[in-house]
Amino acid sequence: MFLKNLKTTSPLTIVFFIVFAFLFCCLPIFNNSMSVIYSHYYFSASAVFVLGLLLPLLQSVGLNNLIYEKDVIKKNSLVLAPVFLLLGAPFVSQVDGWIISFLLLFYLNALFSSYQKDRPFSESFNANFLLGTIALFYRDILLLFPLILVAFLTFRNMSWRSVFIALMGLALPILLYLVYTFFLSLPFAFSIPTYKFILPTIPIINTLTYMEIIWFSIVIIILVLSFLELFFWMYKKSIRSRKSFFIILAYFILMLFIDIDNSYYLLLTPISIIVANFFVYSKRKGLSEILFFLLLLASVYYRISF
Repeated sequence: MFLKNLKTTSPLTIVFFIVFAFLFCCLPIFNNSMSVIYSHYYFSASAVFVLGLLLPLLQSVGLNNLIYEKDVIKKNSLVLAPVFLLLGAPFVSQVDGWIISFLLLFYLNALFSSYQKDRPFSESFNANFLLGTIALFYRDILLLFPLILVAFLTFRNMSWRSVFIALMGLALPILLYLVYTFFLSLPFAFSIPTYKFILPTIPIINTLTYMEIIWFSIVIIILVLSFLELFFWMYKKSIRSRKSFFIILAYFILMLFIDIDNSYYLLLTPISIIVANFFVYSKRKGLSEILFFLLLLASVYYRISF
């Protein structure tokens, strides 16, 4: 029932989602004070709370619109937005992850916009200028650079000019920062990024609460079914959708090697798209409705239990 209603974009559905998203993000403060839940090394608890309301909501809606506007998932619906929020249930004060993930939404938009363009020069420059800017604060995000090459190869618009412009866009923010530090006699605090496969750091089961075990179990079941749905039915998708999903899978794989605080949150974007694809296209409507309802209940309880 819930899932069926989300497969429409009526004004009532949109209003319901915004109200739900607001309440969902506020759930942790029902049992704890803001200073305990929203502690951060730089921002105040109130600032973290506001960012936790705005950034996940804006990204969920923005990602939802991006995926349907670029025909990655052709059926226009509001499924992706709540999926993104529900899968982000464990992330309460991940300010760095919220900011990076939100900015990378514009990076993905530039990549998908290069489809069927023989000379995607502006998209190439804009995407990598943004990546280079993020790298000034989170250097390991540079490991995402190969994704633009994957996009060029997938969309068949690779050229030496596109690659050169991508490198220029990536290097320009770093060069500007170098000039800034030189004229102000400041140290150039930038180094080569390092990679680390992040999956081995997933908590082992005896460190999890019963609620966390239930939530992770539901998510793992949904993930397995979502990846199977994608692989088995990929051939039925349009050419643009197939190529876009190939880029999304590459995005997911590259993110596994980026060692930034709250790296798991950065995986939400590709995972949410794949899961939303399952909920939208699954032929087992009853099963998908049950799984979505279980995810909803488990995520709400997870947020309350902080």
